[in-house]
Amino acid sequence: MTISSGTRLGVYEIASLVGSGGMGDVYRARDTKLDRDVAIKVLPDRFTSDPDRLARFEREAKVLASLNHPHIAALYGMDESGGRHFLVMELVPGETLAERLSRGALTVPDALRVGIGIADALEAAHEKGIVHRDLKPANVKITPDDEVKVLDFGLARVAAADSTVGENLTHSPTLSIMATQAGMILGTAAYMSPEQAKGLTADHRSDVFSFGVVLYEMLTGRAPFQGDTAPDILASVLAREPDFGALPVDLNPRIPELLRRCLEKNPKKRWQAVGDVRAELETVSRAPRAAVVAAVAQPPQPMWRRTVPFAATAFAAAALAGGIVWSLRPRVPAPAITRFSITLPEDQQFAAPAFAEVALSPDGTQMVYAANQRLYIRSMSELTSRVIAGTDTRVGYAGGPFFSPDGRSVAFWSGQDAATAVLKRIDIGGGVAVNIAQTGISIGASWDRDGIVFGAPMGIMRVSPNGGQPQLVAGLKNNETAVSPQILPGGGSLLFTLATDTSVTSRWDDAQIVVQSLKSGARKTLLKGSDARYLSSGHLVYAVGNVLFAAPFDPAREELTGQPVPVVEGVQRGAFAGFESGVAQFSVSSTGSLAFVPAPAPGALDRRTLAFIDGQGGVEPLKLPLAPYEFPRISPDGRQVAFSIDSGSVANVWIYALGGTSSPRQLTFAGRNRYPVWTPDGERITYQSDREGDAGIFWQRADGATAAERLTRAEAGTAQTPRSWAPDGKTLLISVAKDANFSKSLLFFSLPDRKTMPFVEGGATPDSLDATFSPDGRWIVYNPPGQAFGQILAQPFPLTSAKYLVAPLGRHPVWSPDGKSVYVEVPRFRSGGGDVMAVPVTTQPTFATGSPLTVSSGNIRLDLSVRERQYDITRDGKRLLGVLDATLNPTSTPAAPKILVVLNWLEDVKQKAPVSK
Repeated sequence: MTISSGTRLGVYEIASLVGSGGMGDVYRARDTKLDRDVAIKVLPDRFTSDPDRLARFEREAKVLASLNHPHIAALYGMDESGGRHFLVMELVPGETLAERLSRGALTVPDALRVGIGIADALEAAHEKGIVHRDLKPANVKITPDDEVKVLDFGLARVAAADSTVGENLTHSPTLSIMATQAGMILGTAAYMSPEQAKGLTADHRSDVFSFGVVLYEMLTGRAPFQGDTAPDILASVLAREPDFGALPVDLNPRIPELLRRCLEKNPKKRWQAVGDVRAELETVSRAPRAAVVAAVAQPPQPMWRRTVPFAATAFAAAALAGGIVWSLRPRVPAPAITRFSITLPEDQQFAAPAFAEVALSPDGTQMVYAANQRLYIRSMSELTSRVIAGTDTRVGYAGGPFFSPDGRSVAFWSGQDAATAVLKRIDIGGGVAVNIAQTGISIGASWDRDGIVFGAPMGIMRVSPNGGQPQLVAGLKNNETAVSPQILPGGGSLLFTLATDTSVTSRWDDAQIVVQSLKSGARKTLLKGSDARYLSSGHLVYAVGNVLFAAPFDPAREELTGQPVPVVEGVQRGAFAGFESGVAQFSVSSTGSLAFVPAPAPGALDRRTLAFIDGQGGVEPLKLPLAPYEFPRISPDGRQVAFSIDSGSVANVWIYALGGTSSPRQLTFAGRNRYPVWTPDGERITYQSDREGDAGIFWQRADGATAAERLTRAEAGTAQTPRSWAPDGKTLLISVAKDANFSKSLLFFSLPDRKTMPFVEGGATPDSLDATFSPDGRWIVYNPPGQAFGQILAQPFPLTSAKYLVAPLGRHPVWSPDGKSVYVEVPRFRSGGGDVMAVPVTTQPTFATGSPLTVSSGNIRLDLSVRERQYDITRDGKRLLGVLDATLNPTSTPAAPKILVVLNWLEDVKQKAPVSK
């Protein structure tokens, strides 16, 4: 019987019926206590009328509630009201995968992305011993933000004891019938495994089979096993092989092979772990299309095909003879397209990922890349790389290399951070690096016979490679940013990327690729995208997201002569401080070779974990699934931790009991919510939220009993971040960032009157400004604006003119709970990442510091890709709780990055985007 709208089930108010199934009716409802929308699944009477079955169901529901994972719809709990037993679940917006497939097959990248999300969810469940048993497109949701959520996890197992003999199998594709005394059929006909169809025991390998069916359907738009009735479908599952010829013809061959192993009839021949399937998909997703095979020259046609009637004239015979001679000349085959990868040694990491990391020489014989704050060069005819002597900066970085036109020199940027960058050049054989110009923040450059052009805050600049004062060649308006300039053939026009939105969330996809006359200053917009390059083949190549596009282009007319087509997928974008720089990590030689840095596989950032770290190198991960964790903060009593989970489009604050006896609890639900900070009494969480349009600060009770309450409102173009509460709970330290010009400042927020007053005035820095009160509330430590890793200072509170140096190099200072030390992140310029040091501090009778001690072991690497504090200190001061990259061995260096190389790549571009003659 359908429950009418407005009916109350305990604290839940029914809104509408969402759907019905064998496990009961599902309703949209409102949780009036926590003020959130949920899904309510009312269980059938046959479950609730049997106490043993209900008790068994409750036990299973507890296991399912432990499945906290970004790609699994959460089960909040089980409740009862008015004799009705029901499950309370996460209400996932969007359409089901079945609804999406009703419009046809997905694109290959989308199918792989969704597949990786589903496989990741299955992997998390299998690790807890939970088998889905009813995986199908109808049980997968795709949210409006393109997030993947798997529904009804494990509920099929709960229903296994149910019997519905006599169901009409023709019209009810979900089967749950007692086939024999020995076995039972459970699942959905078109998606179940052969062992399920036979009524045999279904384990995790059955989910692998069902996953293969779903992936096949996403790629082809149709299920691999079909029939007019459910028995016909079951027969197809048991006896027939899928039509792999229906797959897209240009698929990477590893994808059909992956599907074949998923869809093996014999479970022993199938993939044995869905985690292996997920890893394979992540690898293939970087290159989902088949490799281009070089065209094979056709042999000359045999002479008999040229025979003409004997009645031909002598002239025709002579012409024929000439044609035969021409046809017998050897044809020059198209250059072979060759692909290979270069793996950097284990001790090398890319140095300055905001800049270009790799450059090919014009003749394609040499490659230079930036790693470990120095430049390395590698000949394409050799197997190893060597350091370019003279580029070892010792402090800071060396990055953004690009070659001279003759290939004998390399220019690059060197400095402590982007604000102090100096453009230098050096011979590829090494020597003394020559300073060209002090450029500051500069993204993208090119070098031709007339000099070097580069992007700068005021516009596009040109400078002689021998040094001198840079000259402005293309000015900008206040809201504009220009990167990646190139002088076009003829020297009269400039190609570059122009952006008017450089906010943290901008991916440069809406930037304009423009051509500007160096004489008149007139601009012409060509395309949307970024980091465009003109190639000798007559193409523009540019980036949108992680995809390179090519379009035929006439530089004389400054016009496109054909439509853009995608030519490379999975290219890494340049980024730092959490936002992209506009650079795509690729380089093309004049001879037509390509080198690029592959982008991380979809979901790579999800594979983080939270772990305790001690000074001896010990690591103790929390009992949590892998997820994109950020900003852990331990409660004042040391019993809980608040953290953010940021999937990119959705960010929320969660709370977890450190005892590990319960699942994490989601605290926030509206907007993007990040940077949690506990109030001193441990009753509330303060955080940044954009739920009302601005990036202001809110707080709410940590137990979720109250709704969020606004504390501050951020001005347009700024973002406010809570940093630290004074021990009396009356003053909050806040940092304010202006995205457009890197300006950062610190404010005091007074809770009684809810007013702010300045602490540290605005200054340019690519990093965040962090500050914390001492446990007694009498001191503040902070990193002032300036360098990314700069000084750490201390000041008394209330403020006086006195300032004290805590550390000459570091960021994100935080007091130890006993007030005897200040913890500071210190960079590792050689291998990337950073260590956490504890600086002993005394404040009486005068302020003094001691020798710093390493807290995180030398081989423990915190994930510092997000430039905010990614750790907190336990109340006893003996351990850190930090964010770690779970794909790495916590006691080793990160997995070595790769550079992918394609020789004669322009042959591929010419085939995909022909240039009109």
